[in-house]
Parts: sequence; structure tokens; C-alpha cells
Amino acid sequence: MNDKPQQLKIDKKTGKPSIMRPEYRNLLSLSKIFPKNTKVLNIYGNLEDGTNSDGDVSNASAQSLKYLINGRAKSYRQLMIRGKGGQHSKLYNNAQVNRALVNFLWK
Repeated sequence: MNDKPQQLKIDKKTGKPSIMRPEYRNLLSLSKIFPKNTKVLNIYGNLEDGTNSDGDVSNASAQSLKYLINGRAKSYRQLMIRGKGGQHSKLYNNAQVNRALVNFLWK
């Protein structure tokens, strides 16, 4: 929450964010109960307009999910949708997202 573009940095290997606000720390405490048999597909957008965001959520913030579930999820995969189709409110109606979801759920 309250993430501004280019403010948050993510460790590419672990997903650990450089800033942990109280809201994130609350989620971090819940990571201990995340089910270990869960497969995760983290889809987020990048408008490629210099903000490194989908217009609402920064890419760094979206990528910080990895740190929250690191070592807990059965598998973890990230997919960045680039361009206008990566807008936060358009991700639900995006052919690339739909294909990725079908592959994730059924293959």
C-alpha cells in the first residue's frame, strides 16, 4: 500500500522488498500458515510508461509476493503483462492472461 513508482526495490533472488510497511509486515506474519501444497501464478502488469506499474500497483510491490510465500508454496511463477493490456483494470480481460491461466490450471 502507498507504494510510489521507483521507490521500492526488490531482491531478484528472494523477492525481499527494500521497504516493509506495516501492511506488508502483517502479511509476512501470515506467511507461516500459507499452505505448502499451493501452486502460485503471480500475474501483474507493466504499462511500460516509466512507472514500472500497472497504473495502480508497482511491479516491485507485485513481485514482493515471492518473499511472502518463499519456501512455502509448492511452486511460484511470475508473469508480467506488458503494454496497454497490462493496465490493472484490463488484466482480467487479456488473452495472454487467459492463456496463462488455462495452462496453469489445466496443464
